[in-house]
Amino acid sequence: MSVNIKDYDTNRFIAKLAYIGLVSPLSVLLTLIFSPLLGENLINKQIKVGSENPEIIKEFTLKPHLVGALRVDVKAFIPTNRWVTYEIQLLDEQGNLLGSTIKEAWRESGTWQEDGERGTWSEQDLQGGMDIKVNEERKVTLVLNVLGYGARNQEISDLITFRVNVQNGVIDTRHLWPGLFGSLILSLLGILSVPNIGKRVITKTVEDSDPTARETVGGANKLVRVDVNVLSDETTFLKQSMVTLVINNSYGEQIYKTSEWMDMNFKKTESGYVEEAKGKVQYFFLLNERNNYGFHVNVTPDAPVDKTTLKVTEGVRTRGQVKVVEISTN
Repeated sequence: MSVNIKDYDTNRFIAKLAYIGLVSPLSVLLTLIFSPLLGENLINKQIKVGSENPEIIKEFTLKPHLVGALRVDVKAFIPTNRWVTYEIQLLDEQGNLLGSTIKEAWRESGTWQEDGERGTWSEQDLQGGMDIKVNEERKVTLVLNVLGYGARNQEISDLITFRVNVQNGVIDTRHLWPGLFGSLILSLLGILSVPNIGKRVITKTVEDSDPTARETVGGANKLVRVDVNVLSDETTFLKQSMVTLVINNSYGEQIYKTSEWMDMNFKKTESGYVEEAKGKVQYFFLLNERNNYGFHVNVTPDAPVDKTTLKVTEGVRTRGQVKVVEISTN
């Protein structure tokens, strides 16, 4: 029987669907980056408004946007230890209310003393706003109304300064951040799970250095992965072990053999003594003829080897380019 063996690097078995999942977090990220450029500035000015005297800020034409909505942001400027309640209204041409919101703004400060220490504190909540989306072009009027202003239980009739900022086509990015991190985590989990794709056909563990197993595997376009995991005891002293893999056909004839050095990772005690050592190697094969194949592994030096596990999985996918050994028999 003649055997044709070729080895080459290939991207053919990359799990492309796992990477398509990255499109979602990438789209959200691009939205976060470019969303500030999508907004259209309509109003950005400072005004003074008195109690119970509604102020018409501006009349303008509101146009529908494919994405985003109209955002109205209002910030009050008041002295410390005062409060103000104001209402933002958006009216149509007939004076009907399209949307409104009431904000109870305040600003407070004081001193504290505890265990012989003292200091000052300051807190405030001054900014209010609302978002509104229209489906057709219409003329609207923005109105700001102060419902109450005072200090503690005292009403004050002074004018209050507000900063008004209005943009159209604004995207609320507050909900995009959880979406970004959530979709990114799901995408990464999908990529990390790629090695679990496939059907495990052989799992053979021996408390020695030479596991052997046989199973029907292979076929056209079925990538076969062979994993060898080694556990050695405290007498391990070499940084590398030699792993030999032999594949036999259904008649017991050898059709492939390879040997390579495997790096050993040592686990040591705090005093520097070796507790154990672990090593692993991985191979990828294309066995073009589906048949019953025997897999034999031998690890040398074998004296310190406590356990060797042979795993064979078919129909696997990869996360990137891998070296494949293609075996064809005639």
